[in-house]
Amino acid sequence: MWFKIVDKDRKGRYKTLFHGIGGSKVLPMHWWLEAERKFVRDGSTGTQYESGWHIMMDYKECCTYLSKFTDINKDRVIVMVDVMGRVWPKEHSPSNVYLCDYIMIMGEIV
Repeated sequence: MWFKIVDKDRKGRYKTLFHGIGGSKVLPMHWWLEAERKFVRDGSTGTQYESGWHIMMDYKECCTYLSKFTDINKDRVIVMVDVMGRVWPKEHSPSNVYLCDYIMIMGEIV
């Protein structure tokens, strides 16, 4: 099992933190979601990398990473995800962040 940080809106829907897919930021549960494959730049470092779903392998590390977000106007939560396809490390990340081709959101960690 892998973990992902997402935004949760007032209707209880999960949403991407930054870029949406197919014009929407909403992430349905129990459905395979394919990452848009393109080269993007990291906002904090400007480093270019191949895009994918950002995931973490360790729940405690994911909690630590979540605590780094400072926008108190967002309701951010950690969800469990299954992954499919390629999984590769986000090499320039200071944390143990990975990228993958597909995710399926299984549920929220409460």
